[in-house]
Amino acid sequence: MIPSPDEIRPLLERALSFSSADESEVSIHLSSEANLRFANNAPTTNGRSFDTSVLVRCTFGRRVGRTSTSQTDDASLRDAVERAEASARLSPESPEEMPRLGPQRYATPPSWDEATASLAPEERVAIAREAIASSSERQIVAAGYMEDGWALQAFANSAGGFGYFPQTFASYSITARTAEGNGSGWAAAESQRSSRIAGRSVTDRAIAKALGSRTPVELAPGAFRVVLEPSAMGDMANLYFSSLDRRSADEGRSFFTDPDKGTKLGQKLFGDAITLYSDPTDELAPSTPWGEDGLPLGRTDWVRDGEQRNLFVSRYWARERSLEPVPRGTNLIMSGGTSTLDELVASVEYGLLVTSFWYIRTVDPQTILHTGLTRDGLFLIENGAITRPVVNFRWNESPAAIFRSIEAMSAPERAVTREGYIPIVAPAALVGEFRFSSVSPST
Repeated sequence: MIPSPDEIRPLLERALSFSSADESEVSIHLSSEANLRFANNAPTTNGRSFDTSVLVRCTFGRRVGRTSTSQTDDASLRDAVERAEASARLSPESPEEMPRLGPQRYATPPSWDEATASLAPEERVAIAREAIASSSERQIVAAGYMEDGWALQAFANSAGGFGYFPQTFASYSITARTAEGNGSGWAAAESQRSSRIAGRSVTDRAIAKALGSRTPVELAPGAFRVVLEPSAMGDMANLYFSSLDRRSADEGRSFFTDPDKGTKLGQKLFGDAITLYSDPTDELAPSTPWGEDGLPLGRTDWVRDGEQRNLFVSRYWARERSLEPVPRGTNLIMSGGTSTLDELVASVEYGLLVTSFWYIRTVDPQTILHTGLTRDGLFLIENGAITRPVVNFRWNESPAAIFRSIEAMSAPERAVTREGYIPIVAPAALVGEFRFSSVSPST
């Protein structure tokens, strides 16, 4: 079972005791993960893994060395410290090196669920069995993946800093394709609580999208009104979040650069409905309660009622510009509205419903312009109803332009994005204009 703070802290401090560097820091990541995979309507693999990773960081002045080990015995820890110190002595000075932080107070996110930590294999088997049966019955070929378990992050440094963050996790995703290969659907769910993974609902959504997307029609690319499901909207929110760097703005390399005022902080960029924030104690998406170098995280509003409130400020940049550090959040929450997804669709006379995005890449950082593809469920909306599947598109869009064009939203939910790497809460959204640049003939 997961080690307690009273068990982890002595281990980290023992590693620190082996160091003669000016400063040192030792962090550990422990995890226990179980998984089950199925494909072609049959189970393929299942397993359980345990992982231990210890990272040692030592500095002499501004010379930094790092190394890692998967062992926690004294000999291995001492060896890792010695290797980190040797690397530091050989390294050039880092002009942006900052001293370690002393003791901090961290929030306690609602990230642990005992039932998830001890989930029985039969729970995963039941979801897979039901998915395989439902898919076979409807002549759908399905592939899915489930995983659950727990993880622990902890660190200690020579300045007296210490952090301890346990979490549980569970997720299920499924891709369903028609036997003829002319339709595809996808759905997924994730949470710190396995009880929130409604396996049957996820499976049914993916199968329904696959059946509904058979033999799609090809439309000419252009600007459409669209309804973005939470996965797609979550990816858009994450693209915006990833660009929130104060240094880039100050140096004129960012969407958030203002030629007259320096940055767009304090400016009204979007409508009142747009709010983006990070909060490690969020009930739907709890996350690590510390950021860069162990800086404590609380709620940070990035955009509040359409106004740009904050940008990330590293400790180094804060020192250079006489600012307060603003650490990057470890999750992202986007506010929503009161409409349902069905109501959003019903309000569209002619447009598209987008299930998810795929293969998103940066085009222009100064406009946050990105390109990507629609995948696993693109549908035409006519007179408030879904009428036909549509051949996938490539798109070129900026999340800033999307936020300006949002007309209505659903309630936010934990969204499984296909490009993001942090917990995200996002709504479905009706967007007045979304630009598709070319057809992407794939299913």
